[in-house]
Amino acid sequence: MRSLFLAFFIVLMTASAFAAAPPRATVEEREVAAAFEAAQAALSQRRGAAVVPLLSRASVRALESVRTAARAPGDAAVERLEPAERFAAMGLRRYLGPAELRRMSVGDIADHALKQGWLGPNIIARSSLGSVRVKGDHASGLLMVDNRPAMVPADFVREGGAWRIDLAGVFAFGGQMLKGLAVMSGKDETAYINDLLDKLPPAKPGVMRR
Repeated sequence: MRSLFLAFFIVLMTASAFAAAPPRATVEEREVAAAFEAAQAALSQRRGAAVVPLLSRASVRALESVRTAARAPGDAAVERLEPAERFAAMGLRRYLGPAELRRMSVGDIADHALKQGWLGPNIIARSSLGSVRVKGDHASGLLMVDNRPAMVPADFVREGGAWRIDLAGVFAFGGQMLKGLAVMSGKDETAYINDLLDKLPPAKPGVMRR
């Protein structure tokens, strides 16, 4: 369940998984792989903020909406989010205090996530990218974990001539998973998310939980 909390940072986990394109890859497939080689290098150096420019514009807007909701007073802004984004916003509130949320940008939070080890140390070694398919300005890659296809999609979009990571499929997948699990548990989505967060390690000392 920890991976669900990382929906806000899933781009970091996904980007770290990409290996170089196979020898017979097309120019476009190699360009997709090259974008993620840059992200992989940033991740290995714990520079999460350097990955943010590799996101699509829509992805950045989605992450900004999570951050904005997490720092807003009360619960109304968080409740308006879709389940995966709501999970991320509630998780940020649990692990970061109000003052931290007010001052930290999306890039700052990404840096903090890497420094705190939220993404796990073995994801790069265990993951790789299989075949990449390009169709117009969109591309998708087969993400492999332990040599098996992963459930998380690896999608890309070309903007301004450069390939960017697209999180739309990631959030949609996470949202559908949360909805289904909440139904099976007999609880509403917010209550189920709270239960998941309660199973994660406690917030660091000194963080004021809302």
